[in-house]
Amino acid sequence: MSNRNILCVISFLLSSPLFSQDFPGINQGYVVFPDSIGFRFFDKEYSYFTIDGSDFETYKHNLNLADVRLKYIPNSSNNYLISAGGGRVYVFKDRELKRIDESFAFQSRFSSFNFAKGDTLISIGGSGEFNVQNNIIYYSPLLKEWLVEYRYNPQLETNNIPIGQYDMLSQKVYFNLSQNKGFDDRSRIEVLGDFPTEIFSYNFNSKEFSEEFSLERLFKEFFPNPESPRLRRFDEYLLPILYDEKEIISLDFSSGQAIHYLNPDIATLIQYPEIVSYNPRSNNFLLTYGRGSEGNYLVINEAVLLGTEYEIIKLERANAFPWWLFLLIVPLGVFVFLKRKGVPLVESLDRVTPQLKRVLSEEDFKIFQIIREHYPNGVEYPDLQSSFERELSYESRIKKLRNTIAHIDETAQSIIGKYSSIFDITKGKEDKRVKVIRVKDGEVFQYWWIKKASKKKL
Repeated sequence: MSNRNILCVISFLLSSPLFSQDFPGINQGYVVFPDSIGFRFFDKEYSYFTIDGSDFETYKHNLNLADVRLKYIPNSSNNYLISAGGGRVYVFKDRELKRIDESFAFQSRFSSFNFAKGDTLISIGGSGEFNVQNNIIYYSPLLKEWLVEYRYNPQLETNNIPIGQYDMLSQKVYFNLSQNKGFDDRSRIEVLGDFPTEIFSYNFNSKEFSEEFSLERLFKEFFPNPESPRLRRFDEYLLPILYDEKEIISLDFSSGQAIHYLNPDIATLIQYPEIVSYNPRSNNFLLTYGRGSEGNYLVINEAVLLGTEYEIIKLERANAFPWWLFLLIVPLGVFVFLKRKGVPLVESLDRVTPQLKRVLSEEDFKIFQIIREHYPNGVEYPDLQSSFERELSYESRIKKLRNTIAHIDETAQSIIGKYSSIFDITKGKEDKRVKVIRVKDGEVFQYWWIKKASKKKL
């Protein structure tokens, strides 16, 4: 065979589906969601599966996907996906996407917030086809159609960057909207220049629609200019996440808190600026930069991306404080301030140790005792992890330790009346990758009524 013929054969093989379809995005757009311990991609013709973001298993799916602009909706029992503009509903089962609705592509609910309430799919807001959808709709498996649950203020403008959270215990869904008003008819769409910072809630039991929080102060501190660097959101994590190339914050509206990650892997986010999926089984994020044949993917564990250090920030309640009470509170505050007495933090913790023992689990209290016994020195995280079950993986023990420390910290703060962390968490002197935790050297202000209560107990 001549050299020319050999080159022709090689060229044909490289251009054939066997070689050209083994990477998601080559066949134009795709949808991606968690599958097993990895991630599953679908484009118009092929399905791809990867665990590490580098090696992909590929097969042709035989489903006529005219539009792959689908949104994945996390759910404990099914992998649901709906069309980006609303309407069409799919479920991932037996390695295939199966359409389960008898609706149509609405093309009117782009930028909606979607979630699963049990096995019921809910869609809030969105816009498209020259109108704004200021309502809450749900998918009926029986009718295989979408029905209206609630209509809220039609004067609220469209929300181009939706974030939200559903709280199963309270049956409430939280979502952000802009409070800017001033358009005369429902069909007019305003393109917002700022992030919608007002958080509303809808209670599925009482059918009540309420304003809950304002994120304006949070944005002024961490995201003063949402467009530079570009602000992004990701709502498939355990909590909705907002991030840019400087900060990562997750939001827990059910507890009224924001979690600000103090030591995230920002360098990775700069290189792979888009989070496209999260797998709760492996605790891994899937990040990407570029699309199509130039797309690149990275699988990274949440403990690495988010870091293990964070601070809790209380969200500002909407219209919660009656300012006329200020004149009454200030004199009382001055009196209380003059009556307070500083007590070393470690001494205050020793005083409430019996109460901590009653409140904390046996495992959590053991971790607290180890940290306290090492004071004024610190304890390395690996030494604390050894207290957990041996069968747990390294990542699981890291995550469990992080949650345990956070729970001890919050419990101790509430008991002793402190409003900042009782722990110092630093990097090891010999190995910077190892975290070291110790009780702070600060003090807690004790008030006269606490002192009297202590005497009565004695």
